[in-house]
Amino acid sequence: MPSARREWLRRAGRGRLADGAELVWSVAEGLRGRRWRASATFEGRMTHALTLEVDNDGRPTRLELTTDAGLLTLHPEPDEGSIHGNVVHRGGVRPLAFPWGPDHELEVVDRPIATAVMLRRLAGSVAVGEGETVAVLAIDRALAVRRGSRLVRRLAERRWQVADLRGGREVILELDAEGVPVLGRSAHDWPLEP
Repeated sequence: MPSARREWLRRAGRGRLADGAELVWSVAEGLRGRRWRASATFEGRMTHALTLEVDNDGRPTRLELTTDAGLLTLHPEPDEGSIHGNVVHRGGVRPLAFPWGPDHELEVVDRPIATAVMLRRLAGSVAVGEGETVAVLAIDRALAVRRGSRLVRRLAERRWQVADLRGGREVILELDAEGVPVLGRSAHDWPLEP
């Protein structure tokens, strides 16, 4: 939990993803938690633009995602009994509403930021060598939102495996000590403030 006595995390960076896209990201920590911003480009075209806000307990409070399919917003209700939002697209507005609880997480398919948020929170309860099944709302590039589950295994202190058994997808993600995804040898990061 951030406090006035410690320095808040304020970093930015870039790295290459498994599908060849380049991810540019920033994270800024403050009194209410963390705000992540990220954009992914592939072959010179932006594919995703993300804003994800999380509270001091690591729980999502707002997700905004833009792709070539439109604009998506999701935010849990204060009692965490449901999550609401909408997708704005060329044809109009599609309202979104799903059951939600303290054990639910968000996933942006094939993009690491929301998954890193989930793993940072799980690091407090999942020991190395153990795993857990996590309920997720998975959002794809077409802005389709699907309920699902992920089998999450902690392979090492900062290395995780996240598997979508139903969809046959699996990702290995490593986080640094501050919960930021490690995006390979060609990745760079910088402080947001001097």
